Amino acid sequence: MSAKYTIKLSDLSGVTDTMINIPINLTPQMTDQTELVKRKFIDVEVEKAINPILDYEKTRFTPIYFPTPNNTSIFSLVRNITYNVRVLGSAGFPSSATMYSEIGMSNDDIRYGKKRYENSFLNISFYDTDKPTTQRLLSYIDVYPRLIPINVAPSGLPKPANQIPVTFMLSNPVKDPAGFAEGFYVYNYRDEVTTNLPKELYMRARFNNASTGIITNMMTEGIPYFIDDLVNKLYTKYVLYRNNTGYYYAVDDTYSNNVSLVGNDLTINLYEIQAL
Repeated sequence: MSAKYTIKLSDLSGVTDTMINIPINLTPQMTDQTELVKRKFIDVEVEKAINPILDYEKTRFTPIYFPTPNNTSIFSLVRNITYNVRVLGSAGFPSSATMYSEIGMSNDDIRYGKKRYENSFLNISFYDTDKPTTQRLLSYIDVYPRLIPINVAPSGLPKPANQIPVTFMLSNPVKDPAGFAEGFYVYNYRDEVTTNLPKELYMRARFNNASTGIITNMMTEGIPYFIDDLVNKLYTKYVLYRNNTGYYYAVDDTYSNNVSLVGNDLTINLYEIQAL
């Protein structure tokens, strides 16, 4: 704020000693509020009007395990992940793994790669919580059957359907380029996982049988449960981690009883739902 004064010399005629006293006050005073308005109002409102920047880029999480329980600072890479599908038969679950012959597949279906075999798949869906009433589906992976060397006879032909288990073995493509890697990695938005804040995912599996057209919902234990208790046996827990070397995930073997580790090979058993 400023003021303008005009002094006429004619008014000073005959005066030999004229002084104008201008007081100097060092106390700051509010004169111009442009900078304050810009900083406290305009900049704030402009920031509100701009949509937030969302990082929609996903990153790849590599499976790991912790050799020492309760110590997540030391980990090793998983080499293979095997999903075993166990389907109920007339006498309950078979004593060993379910074979393709038990789910309607013939020798020729596998030998000639017919659609009833090739189009069957294991669906692995990831949710943000294990509460069905509030959960959101985040992502899913469809894993298709593939013959591995153990399922091939010395003649080079596939073994009979009653000797090939319904399993899906996924391999680290870096360690085993000849293996099958689809489903080995998990993908998630990278900005949702920080060094100090891991993210939990809850996996639920379904087996889609192209031979019979039946979709079989899976659980984590091979014994029947009442409906109220069954909801706690549907999910396998995955935990996403991030550190200064990359992005990783581990399967929690304390959350459910269907996870086992032998060496650096991880096995996840899935059972057809049994309800009492």
